[in-house]
Amino acid sequence: MLDLLLIPAAIVLALALRAVRRGDHRLHGHLMAAAVTVVLLRVVLHPRALAPHHLTLWLILLGAACTTLLLGRAALAWREGQGRKPWIPRVHRAAGATTLVLTLFVLTVWFLRSAR
Repeated sequence: MLDLLLIPAAIVLALALRAVRRGDHRLHGHLMAAAVTVVLLRVVLHPRALAPHHLTLWLILLGAACTTLLLGRAALAWREGQGRKPWIPRVHRAAGATTLVLTLFVLTVWFLRSAR
């Protein structure tokens, strides 16, 4: 039943990617933080339902997502003229792409797990 929390996370992720395409970087950051929070709630609410290898994959994914969020804050600061590192947006985009690929991998493993 808790897997239903992944549906709003996917919707918020789609809205966040649409926001960044429109150039609304602040809204993108807020929506991505909301998506990560919803997925984190799924993992934290019932960890015993997860096999150890699934829990490890989810925690790796959440670590990558949190790292990408921190890079996104730095990228937003650079865009608004408060940062001094012009390479941060490129690193953030690369980390975001890596996190997105990792998300697809984890979800594929999750949906192909053997039913009990």
